[in-house]
Amino acid sequence: MLDFDQVQTALQNLGASVDAAESHGTLCALLLDNAAFATWLGHTLEELPDAGNVLAAEQLGLLEQLFELTREQFNNEDLGLELLLPDESDDFGQRLLGLSGWCQGFLYGIGVSGFANDDRLDQDGRECLSDMLEISKLAHDEESSDEAEMQFAEITEHVRMSALLLHETLNPLKPSPTVHST
Repeated sequence: MLDFDQVQTALQNLGASVDAAESHGTLCALLLDNAAFATWLGHTLEELPDAGNVLAAEQLGLLEQLFELTREQFNNEDLGLELLLPDESDDFGQRLLGLSGWCQGFLYGIGVSGFANDDRLDQDGRECLSDMLEISKLAHDEESSDEAEMQFAEITEHVRMSALLLHETLNPLKPSPTVHST
């Protein structure tokens, strides 16, 4: 996965209206609808930079890497999706804010994709969205402790697995063809 700070810097340099965590949450939700890179950028940047802007092209290249990597992680059978969140060395409050923002971005992406009312969402899928809504409201002034760190890791894993469950619900993996030898 790309480094959170790299993506954050790229977004800031491109005048994004959201941070890296929220943007990645939106990306993950938009990928449930197989959205294109340009669609995600449209929901992330206030305006697209000029085509001749070499510095912006470099930043866009980094975002395109994130897009492709995230899409690959969703489509892999190994459940290897990684949430783009502040690093463990960052302040605990910042990490909580990042997870909350990731969920807000995901819910935004669900809303603009029209999945909130999708008939394919079963009870488990709706519960995942409800959980993300609650997680998006996390208090950011929580003090770090061993117990809080453990709960944070559990909640982060729940969010990650929820995103994967929603992806599988809306985009079921097609079984590989069986090869019969004679």
